[in-house]
Parts: sequence; C-alpha cells; structure tokens
Amino acid sequence: MKKLLVFAVGAYSLLMFSGLVFAQASAGKLAARACSSCHATAIICEKLGNRNAEVWQQTVARMQGNGAKLTDADAATIAEYLATAKPGSKYLCK
Repeated sequence: MKKLLVFAVGAYSLLMFSGLVFAQASAGKLAARACSSCHATAIICEKLGNRNAEVWQQTVARMQGNGAKLTDADAATIAEYLATAKPGSKYLCK
C-alpha cells in the first residue's frame, strides 16, 4: 500500500511538472509570435528578468493599444510568461 501511495504521488508530481513545462512552452511561443509581428524579440529578451509582473502587464496592454491583435486572455498569458521568463528564454530569444 505504501509503495502504491509513493507511486501515485510521484506520477502526479510528474504530470503536474509536465503540464507546467508545456504551458511555459506554449506561452513562450505565443509571446514570440505576437511580439515578433511588430518588432524583433531581441528588444524583449534584453528586459527579461529585469521587470516585474505589473510592468509587463502595462507593457502588453500598451502594445494592445498600439494595435497588437491579442485577446485579453492571450495578453495576460504573455505578460505572465514575460514576468517569469529567464534571460535567454529558448522560446523567445533565439
């Protein structure tokens, strides 16, 4: 019984981690696609790790105001991704 519990917790943890990795990859690809339609992503990559979530939310909202075609849900996803992405993110900083 104890082994089954350990296995179940381990499998659940693995699935949760896999889901987070997949979500991070999807958000990174969304950010790359949305941002690169107007400018090079290098300008964003320079700022990764230097701005908090509130600043990224303001930046993405400003880009929406400038014509970026994003739903509010996509804008929130991108802002959250940018706030947590590390410099050199493989999805955005190629």
